Amino acid sequence: MALLHWTSDLEVGIEEIDKQHQQLVNYINHLYEAHHSGSREEMGKALDELIQYTIDHFAYEEEMLRQSGYPLLAPHARVHQHFVDKVGTFKNRFNNGDDIGQELLDLMEGWLFMHIRRNDHGYAEHVKKSILDS
Repeated sequence: MALLHWTSDLEVGIEEIDKQHQQLVNYINHLYEAHHSGSREEMGKALDELIQYTIDHFAYEEEMLRQSGYPLLAPHARVHQHFVDKVGTFKNRFNNGDDIGQELLDLMEGWLFMHIRRNDHGYAEHVKKSILDS
């Protein structure tokens, strides 16, 4: 059973970014399954994988934006950092024994798709013109 489903309206039209976003959906679904399994060990593993992949994805995306000369890179990177900090707080709470599963899933479910639609779609045309078409 999956929490999130990828839909074509989420595609930004940059193949590698779309693949990475789809993988983020997979990691969130893995977190959902781990939460519903009731296993703290599985939950911790899924949370660690999600955090690391998210950090790697953000680094890739920010480097792509840097290479393209995207004028809104700084605020975009701040949104990324705020999210990493927020998820890090959840990780600390989890490590302290808190049951953060549903609260974290609620955050992830709303944040990812909103971020893709609002922020990532905003850079797509710029990157395509600056990097992909050159």
